[in-house]
Amino acid sequence: MSPGLHGPERTCLGCRATLERDALVRYVVTPAGAVTVDYRKRLPGRGAYTCISRTCLAAAVQKRQFSRAFHREGVLAEVATLASELTGQIAERIFNLLGMARKSRQVLSGGSLVFDALHSKGQPALIILAEDMSTDIANKIAHRAEACGVPLWHRYDKELLGRLLGKEERSVVAVQAGPLAEAIKTELFRLEQIAGEC
Repeated sequence: MSPGLHGPERTCLGCRATLERDALVRYVVTPAGAVTVDYRKRLPGRGAYTCISRTCLAAAVQKRQFSRAFHREGVLAEVATLASELTGQIAERIFNLLGMARKSRQVLSGGSLVFDALHSKGQPALIILAEDMSTDIANKIAHRAEACGVPLWHRYDKELLGRLLGKEERSVVAVQAGPLAEAIKTELFRLEQIAGEC
């Protein structure tokens, strides 16, 4: 692939792998001297990077790599705090993307509609099942989604999913194929990766 097709690259402070910047988490230092997550890569100032991995984050903290990267001794970097910030910012990104998908009418919600969509040609690109939904319905949709090769996540509760869609409680949300669905899938995989390491 031509070098011109690659984005800017940065090195992970934890594992020292060099990856495209978009595949890494950016951190900056606040005026108070604390390291904070800049997931959207918009905050001013010098940035430092790790993989989207609690393991790499922990290695960077343990080896005092943030102090070296920011050329500043004594910066405050705690693994639990930064991991919590990261999961929160990824979740916020997912919520924003779901809102965009709703506004562009790329979202289906409700067990019957989603189940019917799984039997149609225009199958959804992903499904989110509320963690507090009925086990029987969840199993039915999960079984069909698996048969169709549609990725599925158990996340959030019915009240939150409904609120994100501007509706009453929703136990099932599906997003139709397209760039927004792909972006949501990326963020859900990232959140799963971080949560799985906690």
